[in-house]
Order: sequence, then C-alpha cells, then structure tokens
Amino acid sequence: MADLNALLGQLIQGQIDLQNHIAALAAAQPQPAPPARKKVVADPGSFDGSPAKFHEWWSKLKVWIDITMDGANDATVAAAIYSRLTGPKAGRWAQVRLDQCMAAHTALVAAPPLAPGVPPPPPAWPTKQTLEAEIEGFFLPGNNQEWARAQLLRLRQGPRQRIDKFLAQFERLRYRVGA
Repeated sequence: MADLNALLGQLIQGQIDLQNHIAALAAAQPQPAPPARKKVVADPGSFDGSPAKFHEWWSKLKVWIDITMDGANDATVAAAIYSRLTGPKAGRWAQVRLDQCMAAHTALVAAPPLAPGVPPPPPAWPTKQTLEAEIEGFFLPGNNQEWARAQLLRLRQGPRQRIDKFLAQFERLRYRVGA
C-alpha cells in the first residue's frame, strides 16, 4: 500500500510539474500582434496641371498623405507628391524640383563635417508645409504666375477702355507675376 501511495504521489507531482511547464511555455510565447488597422483612402491619382482640377486633386492628395504617410520623412512625402504631377507643365516642374532636391541631397551627403560655429546648410528636401505652400503658389489658378504672365503678354487696351482701367488691370497682373 505504501508503494501505491508513493506511486500516486509521484503521478500527482508529475501532473503538477507538467501543468507548470505548459504554463511557463505559454507565458514565454510572444503575444500575437493585433491585426493592423487598414487605412483605406483612395489614391488621388495624378495631376496633369489643369487649373480646373487642382482644388479637388490637391484636397484628396493632402488627405491621402496625412493618412497613408503618417510619420514619413520629408524626402518620402516630397517624392510621393512629385511623382503624382504629370503633364507638360506639372510634370516638368516636378522633375526640375526633384532633380534639385536630389542634387542638394547628394551635395549634403558628400560634404565634409561642419566646423563648430558654422551654421548647417538648408535641408535638401522641403518640409511638408513648405512643399504645400510652394505647390499652392505655383498651381492655384488665382495666383498662378504663368497664367498671369501669359495674360500680361496678351494684354491690350481696347478702343473703348479707359486708361485707368487698363493700368489697373496691368498692375494687378504685374503684381501676380512678381515683376
């Protein structure tokens, strides 16, 4: 009987040890990551430089950038925006700006370390706020410099137009061009 009680005690202790071992293994397992929330925002597509479509595209693009590129660096945001500008006007402008940023980045990488007291050079890529102001300044129909320049070149005083009206129109266009 004593052997039976000893055997039964060993079985109970073995079961307790097994349960503790299983609990320790379960605790050591990494917790599964919560499923990532999918951010569903439609891609705004590309902008071909059409002034009539700018407001709609720009508002969609800003929302898309805020949602899908949260925490992205300036270079990634700028490249994403520049890559969506197409067409003869917008595409060329974006390519020139992209080339300028890449050249500035290459120069910064190749530059020797700065001496103490020397101010750092400007960043190679524009910040999101700077890029927004630059694009709005260039593509918004109300303050489009190229549009104003074209209007200024075609401006003629009509036969029944007063000189003060003509000069006011000329000054308004000249102010928009920045001359």
